[in-house]
Amino acid sequence: MAAFIGTHIHTLDDKGRVSVPAQFRRQLTAEDLYLTVGMEGCLVLYPSQRWQELEEKLLSLPRTRETRYFIRNLAQNLKAVSVDSQGRISIPAELAEKAGITGEIMFLGKFDTMELWQPERYDAYIADSEFSCEEIAEDLDLPL
Repeated sequence: MAAFIGTHIHTLDDKGRVSVPAQFRRQLTAEDLYLTVGMEGCLVLYPSQRWQELEEKLLSLPRTRETRYFIRNLAQNLKAVSVDSQGRISIPAELAEKAGITGEIMFLGKFDTMELWQPERYDAYIADSEFSCEEIAEDLDLPL
């Protein structure tokens, strides 16, 4: 699977559509994508194959109160979206609102998925982080 990497800023139009960065579109092998609310205030866009892998894992989890709650929350916000002939996807208004997206959208490639951020929200998230990349890399024993 090809990797989604880098960041790209695009603008949400009046109809709630945004162009998927060309670099990311070239990596897509299927038309269907899945969009949902992610962690820390972003949206996550899953290619079909990656979503199917996650769905299988979710369905194999024990049905505890916590997993039922998590799956319900994830499912209620999940939307299937397609790239149109102009390379755009539609962002449902309720998802855009949850992520604070009104104009510009930052696409952040995360190798196998894409996060969609309101740029100022992402900048604040990074600035307020309690983590250090150096410390995390050392703790994970990554040879960076």
